[in-house]
Amino acid sequence: MTDYSPALIPVARTLAERGALDKDLATAFGVSFTTIRAWKQQHPEFAAACRLSPEAADAAVERALFRLATGHDREIEQLALKDGELIRTTVTEHVPPNDRAAAFWLRIRRPERWAAPMVIRRAGPDDLTPTEETLREIEHVAYEAWCAAIDGEPEMAGDADTFARIDALAPADAPADDTDPLQFLADHPPPQGEGDRAEHGGGVPAYDRRRARSGGEPLHQPAAGPPPPAGEDEMAEPTASDTLPHRIHPPLPDPITAPLVAPIDADPPAPVARYDPAFVPLARALAGQGALDRDLARAFGVTTTTIRQWTLRHAAFGQAVRLPKDVADDAVEAALFARATGYSHVREKLLRNDDGDIIRTQVRVEQPPSLTAILFWLSRCPDQRWSLNARPDLDPDEAAALIAETRERVADYDLHRRHWRTHGCAPPGRDEPEPPEWLWDEEE
Repeated sequence: MTDYSPALIPVARTLAERGALDKDLATAFGVSFTTIRAWKQQHPEFAAACRLSPEAADAAVERALFRLATGHDREIEQLALKDGELIRTTVTEHVPPNDRAAAFWLRIRRPERWAAPMVIRRAGPDDLTPTEETLREIEHVAYEAWCAAIDGEPEMAGDADTFARIDALAPADAPADDTDPLQFLADHPPPQGEGDRAEHGGGVPAYDRRRARSGGEPLHQPAAGPPPPAGEDEMAEPTASDTLPHRIHPPLPDPITAPLVAPIDADPPAPVARYDPAFVPLARALAGQGALDRDLARAFGVTTTTIRQWTLRHAAFGQAVRLPKDVADDAVEAALFARATGYSHVREKLLRNDDGDIIRTQVRVEQPPSLTAILFWLSRCPDQRWSLNARPDLDPDEAAALIAETRERVADYDLHRRHWRTHGCAPPGRDEPEPPEWLWDEEE
């Protein structure tokens, strides 16, 4: 155990300024959590150095809320006895996203999408459908833009996308390609001689190929890459790469193609976790794509605890892994979507065989959908599809006819507006367009 020294005070002060908590200090100094608590009780100057500033405390709480909203992996200790000897092992445990934390984050950070709850109203006989309401709004904006051109007022913002907004309301066409993607595997079986390599990591994993034969959805699609160099063992495992593309749910671990079982007597040897300043640009690029601590740990081949220590000890790395605001909000939305739809994650378990050896294994666990996340997500649908007693939308044929009529009237308003802006008068031989009929009804 490291003995206390006054030389630890400036180090503790620097780490505290970067948001280090007691558990982070314990890892940094190579002591236990209780030792840090004892030092703070016995040495007031050390306790003062470990005290967080108001800004650092706020940042720590915000980080805790983000981790709770997006879910995270944590390392926990488990104890076992073998031949009367106590064995400590560390396993990684997944903590799912918290619905209430994600909802609170999104209500504050993106109020235009998530703050306002669904409006529950009863549809009357004169209420408009969502398509009719949108078309009226577009037509009213076009009419107001024409009136502003006559009065010499400045150009209205957002008028250029008027027709695009109308076209967006057109009924969606049926998809042209309705073929089954898995049919390709049935029509193009793998050549003879490639099955063994696939079982050992080359090509499509064995688990995926079994799923494909049974009609299931493949869980893994190997990334394309250059062929291995000549003379290299074909049976060798390919190097894992995680490009961390933009995703709609938190990253899931690679599927397990074989039981990961290995007898151990103690913790496996820790990986070489030597920090290199060359990690900074890569970390910045990964953070720009939404990489969380667990993603960074996989990318650098270390544990999440090591990533946390690099963040605290190296200011450049800590700044590089900080997520931009939009990226962080996207990560919370993705976590909420994953909770609403369900997702998979890997759980580590420790077992004991008949010989008393401790066996570490991993199993895939299905996280079921959360009703709280589903209700919160659907209650914020902007088109009020889940509004009780709301009037159903138009039939596709009726909607297409109404869209065509509105587009013709809006085009007339747009023609007069552009002519007034250019020449200061109406187009030759064209009568001034009439205001929308429904606008007269509202004014009366």
